[in-house]
This record gives sequence, structure tokens and C-alpha cells, in this order.
Amino acid sequence: MKRLFTPALAAAALALSVPLAPLAAQEDSEPSAEEIEQELDAMGAMFGDMFGNAEPLTPEQEARVPLAQSVVLKVFPEGTYAKMMDETMKPMMDAVMANIAGSPGVLLMELTGLPPSALAEIDEAKLNEAVALLDPSAEARNAEMADTMLRVIGDIVVQIEPSYRAGLARAYAVRFTEDELAGLDAYFATPVGAKYAAESFLIYADPQVMASMNEMMPAVMEAMPAMMGDVGAIAEKYPKGRTFSDLSEEEQTRLAGLLDTTLENLAANEPEPVEDEASQVDEEQEWVEQEGAS
Repeated sequence: MKRLFTPALAAAALALSVPLAPLAAQEDSEPSAEEIEQELDAMGAMFGDMFGNAEPLTPEQEARVPLAQSVVLKVFPEGTYAKMMDETMKPMMDAVMANIAGSPGVLLMELTGLPPSALAEIDEAKLNEAVALLDPSAEARNAEMADTMLRVIGDIVVQIEPSYRAGLARAYAVRFTEDELAGLDAYFATPVGAKYAAESFLIYADPQVMASMNEMMPAVMEAMPAMMGDVGAIAEKYPKGRTFSDLSEEEQTRLAGLLDTTLENLAANEPEPVEDEASQVDEEQEWVEQEGAS
């Protein structure tokens, strides 16, 4: 139950590594910093429109933006993101890293290849002792990884704060009339209004609120195995996507032309087939069921 974020974060890390993997395989060496930057820029271009493009404001809405900016500066004052990172994200990151990379069961699954069923009934003290034997640097490494990720994320959110604030102002200009914005601005100028405005964004990440979210975790974990089964059943209804070697020579040539690359490059970068996909799905479902019981 406590490691609910593990699959999502692992998937995110895998997704980020995908564009770099062919490059490393192609050159049979680690990509350079410049090559990594180029790949990340390309990936950013691919996903740049993921959240869609906002409709342009009407002249009437545009006229309300200055008043909306005044409201937003009270609701989302400068330094809000930095304060949120310090008060909320650091404890959250520490907890997530402890449960993802710091969990002895997860580490031992990776280091030994043993399935969850083989580790589920072992006393935690023995699991920790096994981790100390195999990976004595785990705790120090995880702490440094957490600090690094927090620093990088912190730098990013501080950089984007002005853009976020500008977006909020436009959204307020769309959703509120001039009279409503004036009313909000006047209320936020009062002592209680000013305090509410300054805390309104941060309060949703308050430990009291986050702790209450734990109440939904048992229900989520209870529903997860059935959901995974349903998703697996849907996947089986459709043919799997083909890879390069599944194509005819004509199709291979067409694909190379569409992607502006060579047949040799496509062949060299073809992903390895999953040897036992059904077994892998069963193991993932078993892990989820055990997490729900923990």
C-alpha cells in the first residue's frame, strides 16, 4: 500500500530513458551530455503540445487581465513554489524515495531476481540484513538521489513560477467578471483575506490534507488487481503493435522513408521481444495484491 507511487514513477523514469536507449546502443557507449540534451529537446518537442493550446482571450477578457494579476499576486505570491518545495515536497520526496528505492523488498527483487511471493513472508529484519550484504550503500545513495531530484525540481518550479502566475491571471480573467475580480481583490486586501489568499495554494499540500488521502489507499489497492485484469483483457482483444522484423520488405522501406532513417538503423534499434509477457503480468498483479494486503 505504501508503495503506490512505485509503478507510476518507475514508468516515468522508463519513459524518460527510452529516447536515450537507442542512442547508447547505436554507439555502444554512453551518450555524451550534448547528445542527451539533444534527445531531451527532441522529446520535449514531441510532447510540447500534450496539454493542448489555450484559446486566445477575447478583448473583454484581455481587459480584465491587469485586475486578475492583482488578485493572483495575492493568491499566488512570489516565492510560493519555493515555500511549497521546502514545506511539502521535501518530506514527500523523502517518503517516496524511502518506499521506492529504500524498501528492502523492492531492492531485493531487483538485486536477486526473486519474485514478490518469495520475499513476502520473510521478516523485515532479515530483508534489511540481506540488503546490507548486497548493497551497503543503498541508504546513502537513496538520500543523495532524493536531494538531487529535489534540487533539480526546485530549480525548475522556481523558473516557471512567473509563467504559471501569468497563466493564472489569464484564467481568472476568463472565469471572473470585472466586478467579481474587484470583489476578490478587495477581500484579499483585508487581514483575513490576505492570510487566506497567501495560504490558499499551500493548504492543499498540508500534511493534514495529505494524511487524509491515505484513507483512500486501501480502496484503491483493493480495486487494483481487478483493474489490472480488466486492462489486460482489453489489451488481449487487440493485435499487438508490430516491430521492424514483423514488416514485409516493402513495409520496412516505407517505414524508413516515413521516419527519414535507414533500414540498418531501424534493424539495429529494434526492441527485444518480451519472452514471457503473461508471466510478467501475473507477477505484477501478484505484487499489487501483496501491497494491498500490507
